[in-house]
Amino acid sequence: MAQTLTQIRNWNATLKAARPNMVALFVGGTGGIGRSTAVKLAGAVATPTIFIVGRNEKEGAEVLEELKSTNNNGTYSFLSADASHLREVDAVCQKLKPELSSLDLLFMTIGGLSFSKIEGDNNIDVNHILRYYSRMRFIQNLIPALEASKSPRVVSILGGGKEIKIEEDNFDLKKSWSFTGGAGYASTMVSVAHEKLASENPSISFIHGFPGVVSTPLFKKFLGPIFGSIVGFLSTPVSMSSSESGEWHTYLSTAEQFKSKDASGNGSYILNYDGKDLTNEAIMTELREKDFPTIVWKHTLDTFEKLA
Repeated sequence: MAQTLTQIRNWNATLKAARPNMVALFVGGTGGIGRSTAVKLAGAVATPTIFIVGRNEKEGAEVLEELKSTNNNGTYSFLSADASHLREVDAVCQKLKPELSSLDLLFMTIGGLSFSKIEGDNNIDVNHILRYYSRMRFIQNLIPALEASKSPRVVSILGGGKEIKIEEDNFDLKKSWSFTGGAGYASTMVSVAHEKLASENPSISFIHGFPGVVSTPLFKKFLGPIFGSIVGFLSTPVSMSSSESGEWHTYLSTAEQFKSKDASGNGSYILNYDGKDLTNEAIMTELREKDFPTIVWKHTLDTFEKLA
């Protein structure tokens, strides 16, 4: 059920008492939705512990300063990693292990628009690695810390509700790549993998979210400064600010109605930024009937061996 901005602000205001000591990890938290959500969460929680993973150390330092200025009672850390390489994902998770006795929130936004294929490790498109394989690797590595939390949640912001029919021999997009296909495959694989993971880890809730149109540096980053500025300007009437997006995603990251399977019988959710269910039942039913949650996850584990 969709919420109003007033409702979610009221909810977020309860977190200081309800979730005073949240521990959160933001992968892709140096800019855009990840950064704005980290800042809003820091302001909403009494004594937060927030880890930021990103590639740019300068931007990482800036985020830490913003978090401290938002709530000086929190503990904040930045870890540098290029998540397009699974070995760096593993390395940063290994660094975190001694500091994460439990993890309440894993929030991931890595990857973005891609108008051409760039081959990375094992000749897989770099953006596909970021949007799918690296996110799943973070989850796999951090499941013990998540299970140690009383209310663990994984939030992956990508293309919830934009699932498509996918071919079993093209999961890694080596057979065929396109702009729309790349986005659709990643979104679909995240949704079915979440279902598989929720069934195997019933204490953890998994959210695949669609962010809506958000005014972030994304357009300039991927379209260039001139065309990106034009697209950003044209989208202004239908877009929300980065700050408002942070409020919505703080709500998604903490709201009680998106509980784990133990509590709700579900555990995996496909949601709009405002909490509206975006599940495409026709597509998801077809994927389940073909056992794609199991097949995709097996492919994922096999691919991990090639990428790690």
